[in-house]
Amino acid sequence: MELFIILLSAIILAYLLISAAYQMILAIASKTYKNKILTDSQAKISLLILVPTYRSDAAILESTRANLSLIQSLTHVHYLIVADSLQEHTKQSLREMGADVLSVSFAKSTKVKSIQAAMTGEQRLKGFDSVLILDADNVLHPDFYQASISYRFAGFQVIQGERLPANQNTGMAILDGLSEKANQEMLCKGANQLGFSSKLTGSAMVFDYRLFEEVIAQCTAIGGFDKELELLLTAKGIPIQYAPELAVYDEKVSSSADFAKQRGRWLESQYTFLKKSIKPAVRLAFRGNFDYLHKSLQLALPPRVLAPLVLVLLILTQAILGNFLLAAGSLFTLLLLLGSYLIVIPSGMWRGKSTLILQTMPKLFSAGLNSLTWMKRSKKEFLHTTHKPINS
Repeated sequence: MELFIILLSAIILAYLLISAAYQMILAIASKTYKNKILTDSQAKISLLILVPTYRSDAAILESTRANLSLIQSLTHVHYLIVADSLQEHTKQSLREMGADVLSVSFAKSTKVKSIQAAMTGEQRLKGFDSVLILDADNVLHPDFYQASISYRFAGFQVIQGERLPANQNTGMAILDGLSEKANQEMLCKGANQLGFSSKLTGSAMVFDYRLFEEVIAQCTAIGGFDKELELLLTAKGIPIQYAPELAVYDEKVSSSADFAKQRGRWLESQYTFLKKSIKPAVRLAFRGNFDYLHKSLQLALPPRVLAPLVLVLLILTQAILGNFLLAAGSLFTLLLLLGSYLIVIPSGMWRGKSTLILQTMPKLFSAGLNSLTWMKRSKKEFLHTTHKPINS
């Protein structure tokens, strides 16, 4: 029995060590990033801002009001809200603000279906150069339009912007913001620096309009449509560029219950697409497409919340068993993993909040474990995370 535990621990440790080393490489690569020198073009691009929303009445009213105030002078920008299960008075208020509203209803609602209704349905709007996807709670940074022009005229067809935390009202929201920052630095900026595509994050994404019209029609995801898009694009050899200058403010998860539901949805889609993509990824790699292979292998990364907890358990278990080699290896892997986070997360995001962060860590680990219970359910239905107004 003891031998079995040692062998199992060694396999788990090898997996976590490879993952931690990969994160460290990305973290170091991200520090070599320099802002791109792009032409400050005075040309205009016609931009469709597409906001799929589901039962987020309060959030969509607030974000729309803020965003329309930014684009009111931009004649080349059209703001379309795909309203699934919004109240009638909410839709009327949105129209009165100046937004275009497309009402949709599905037996089983998903984000993909809402976007497809806008992009491929009979009521679709045509003739745009680009499309920007936002979540219901997203509020645009004032410089977003000029940044999107610069990157589009530089030739980029797919651009992932930065999502800045809009709320830091709870310990969970702070930790969610730190996790997002780490993702963006390593999997977006770091990946680009190594010559690979950035990850997509589900919103703050700008696409060439015709390209997006083509790929979104192929999507079938219940959850994790951003991962499906990543694979479709990189399979075609189309790179994804990260653009920190194109920013939106995004609501972070405030409760452990919402965190568990959201992460369960993400994990299920992650491992589902890993199984679907790994064989074609190997085939495409033999044809020279290593970007798709990189995207597929990224899906094999362990849950970000649970990896440190598992390593701590390995340290304790192997120390008790007297296997100090595995215990030392687990400690080294833990330090490597934590070190990657320290490299990429600015101290200003956690300085002065360390006490609250430490107090919230047990809830975070509990929510991480609870997220595993949501995975099976998320295969059959879209698990909606409630969006609240950013100022609430």
